[in-house]
Amino acid sequence: MNKHLVFVFFLLLTCPAFGQELEDGTIANDSTRTVPEMSVDTTKRISYWHITRRTGEMFKALPDTFLTDYFNRTNVEGQSIAMAYLGNLGLPGESRIFFERDDRSPFMFEDPYSAYMRTPERFNFLNTKMPHTNLSYQRAGGRIWREERFQALLTSNFGKKLNVGFDVDYLYARGFYQSQSAKHLDWVFFGNYLSDRHQVHLFINPKDYTNAENGGILNDTLITHPGYANDQNMTTRDIQTALSNGENTTWNQLKGNQLFLNYHYNLGFKRKTTRMDEEGDTIKQFIPVSSIIYTFDYKTSKKKFYTADSTQVADYYANKIDRFPNREGGVNDSIDYWSLSNTLALSLREGFSHWAKFDLTAFITQDIRTFTMMDLTDVNYTANQSSTVVGGELAKRTGKILRYHGQGSLGILGDNLGDLNLSGTIETRIPVWGDTASIQADASIKNLSPTLLENHYRSRYFWWDNDFSNIKKVYIGGKIDIPHTKTTFSLGVENVSNYIYFQNDGLPAQDGGSIQILAARLDQNFQLQALHWNNQVVYQTSSNEAIIPLPALAAYTSLYLQFKIAKVLTIQMGANAHYWTKYYAPSYEPATQQFKIQDKIKVGNYPLISGFLNCHLKQTRFFLEYYNASAMFISPTEYFSLPHYPVNPALLKLGLSVDFIN
Repeated sequence: MNKHLVFVFFLLLTCPAFGQELEDGTIANDSTRTVPEMSVDTTKRISYWHITRRTGEMFKALPDTFLTDYFNRTNVEGQSIAMAYLGNLGLPGESRIFFERDDRSPFMFEDPYSAYMRTPERFNFLNTKMPHTNLSYQRAGGRIWREERFQALLTSNFGKKLNVGFDVDYLYARGFYQSQSAKHLDWVFFGNYLSDRHQVHLFINPKDYTNAENGGILNDTLITHPGYANDQNMTTRDIQTALSNGENTTWNQLKGNQLFLNYHYNLGFKRKTTRMDEEGDTIKQFIPVSSIIYTFDYKTSKKKFYTADSTQVADYYANKIDRFPNREGGVNDSIDYWSLSNTLALSLREGFSHWAKFDLTAFITQDIRTFTMMDLTDVNYTANQSSTVVGGELAKRTGKILRYHGQGSLGILGDNLGDLNLSGTIETRIPVWGDTASIQADASIKNLSPTLLENHYRSRYFWWDNDFSNIKKVYIGGKIDIPHTKTTFSLGVENVSNYIYFQNDGLPAQDGGSIQILAARLDQNFQLQALHWNNQVVYQTSSNEAIIPLPALAAYTSLYLQFKIAKVLTIQMGANAHYWTKYYAPSYEPATQQFKIQDKIKVGNYPLISGFLNCHLKQTRFFLEYYNASAMFISPTEYFSLPHYPVNPALLKLGLSVDFIN
């Protein structure tokens, strides 16, 4: 059957939702550019919020406890409308949607794990009136290639002001192909203390990510046309890969620690309210006028690429110069990194007076970064960076008609001298069909220095010294959100000059011209009684596909029936699909774990269809999913995420999440 006709037919019956339906029927839209709601209500049974990285400002966050798409969020594909990754849970990946990609971080080896890594600004801090525990477990595959993930959140308040907790994430996926296993151990100790005068957030995060590298399979035909195999009993583990002799011999490991502390000292006064306490006295409410803010952020990371079979790796990199040909043992490339950031800020608070219509914050940040790499001598190559950045924020985060948020920073000393980062968002709300629609515009201007690792790197097979120019980016976009029709439409365009990318040989290069990226996204959900149809479609184009290749169209669609049994068991039963048009998807470099351009193989035009049963019973969510069911009826079975990296074949997945609230 023609795969295009299958997908068109499926699309007519389905098509996805970027917005996710909460238990109260509202929609949680995922947008990185929005005006955050600051009024965190800590009087609820459980309150959730995020904080900003530099100044620790609090804004509302949604817990990951809603039912819709629960099964999909446990997959790598669920991290974006279209993800490019190595085919197994826990392996490196990046979004195919350009505007979902962050700027390259100082330690670029963390970027491929961004779908798994926890950071202070993406972590849910909590305040709870009773001890709260959430345990989640997911599993797929048989004993040989089983994937498992266990997550646990334990948190409790000690009085009204202090909350502490642990969040553990353990992942072990053996993989369906040779040398494809992944093992993650990532845990967070966190806490917060909130009072009128003092606001403290603590985030401690040790992590250890290890994954085998196989370099991709050597014969794609064994996936696209499995009947061509001479041995009809061949399994995916029998398919030969570029970096494997049947065992896990080549690995990458990323280990790190982060200690983050943010402290606010609030200055203000107490104002009488109309409320009375139990003794009949008038309750006074503390009104913050200004805040003195301090943020401490210390990180360490170590990346290691090693193998027990140096001969095989040497064959794989036969076109590369071995910088250490006389060293004994296998390949053992490593690089160490640490950074220390201190931020001091002063803030004037919105709302303490009738004329105080906005927040105004000024900050200064001092950063120190150190990189230690291999060198030809016994003494390691060490590079140090330091920078001083000043900046500010202007925000109006309350109000029914107009909200805005602007921030800017400028490097005034050190290695980031002259770096400029300006961004702003303005949002208004208008009545539409008895509801309130949101119209938002946003823009940004960036002038960024190349990271140290883009300019300098030392390892056994990759070695470069560059003198790249600053990267310049100008973005403008907008979004319309109409809750009444469950519609969200966004449009954005960005001009990028001096873009830095990785060539097919694995070395970084800089494009000297300008590249324009245009993206339009439509999120549309439908409901007819028990039938739900959730849709998400992204169209994007690049003016230079050779440097920034993008799929022209990416879509996620979900069609399901939702009903209740005995008024307590909610069931969602249906199917979903991920799809993107064919394009020259990036390939992957195992030694540096970076995605690089290539122009030989196109990937896409294959609908990854899965069937699911998604359930909720009181404080328990559970699901059954038949993943990649399309492999059973679409031929050829071109389920490749990247060139030579297929996703898992058809298999059954299950998951369970239980909330214990004492």
